[in-house]
Amino acid sequence: MRHRIYTTTVLTVALLLGSTQLFAWGNEGHKLVAEVAFNYMNESTRKNVMQYLDGMSLEEAGNWMDAIKSDSANDYMKPWHYINIEKGATTPAEGDNIVIILNRILKELDHKETLSQAEIKRRILLLFHLIGDLHQPLHVGYLSDKGGNTVQLNFMGSQGTNLHSTWDSKIIEYKATTLSEVLNSKKYSPEALAAVQKIDVIGWAKQSRGYLKEAYTAGTKVDDRYVDAVYPIIKTQLLDAGIRLASVLEHYFKTA
Repeated sequence: MRHRIYTTTVLTVALLLGSTQLFAWGNEGHKLVAEVAFNYMNESTRKNVMQYLDGMSLEEAGNWMDAIKSDSANDYMKPWHYINIEKGATTPAEGDNIVIILNRILKELDHKETLSQAEIKRRILLLFHLIGDLHQPLHVGYLSDKGGNTVQLNFMGSQGTNLHSTWDSKIIEYKATTLSEVLNSKKYSPEALAAVQKIDVIGWAKQSRGYLKEAYTAGTKVDDRYVDAVYPIIKTQLLDAGIRLASVLEHYFKTA
């Protein structure tokens, strides 16, 4: 599958986004993204990817980057999970961010014959998690509130939480979201599916950014009205993340 030239990433990102926050989609969300991907991959790609994962489950692979965050030696990877920018701003904060890292991984996999098996496994694990993260709209959010982390909310009248956590996991858990529900949340024509599958990291980030307006309509509380309004977005983003993860993995690992 054809994909964009990566060398324009830094310049284009400077016109798009920015930085500072935590992690995206809870364990269940990342698991769903991985399972959607495996539904969209062909058998040879599944086999080759699982060989590289070397016994890890899909859930473990999808959540690996969050599982290792308790080790301070991995703190350098924290900015890899997101990219934020203020309303009306055009320049991101300096340093690595999710868009730069994803495009770097793709460029490295273009020459995967130069990588060891362990290095390839690590990049697959990064892809599993970061493609999921990029599709959580608040990971393409505003620096001033750290992607919604400082926006305090009451969830269903009983829990204190924040906007970021609400999108990460609260709504997914509240709705008991299933793989079948995500897979059937949107039906793509062959032409539309091909467009979704196009490998375009910046385009994916723009899509997520476009949902921020809806994310910020909760006010001070999350009720069923808000959940019903944004739940279709969450399911679509989980679906598209899985489809795109499958597209990337097929591009690089369809053949052994």
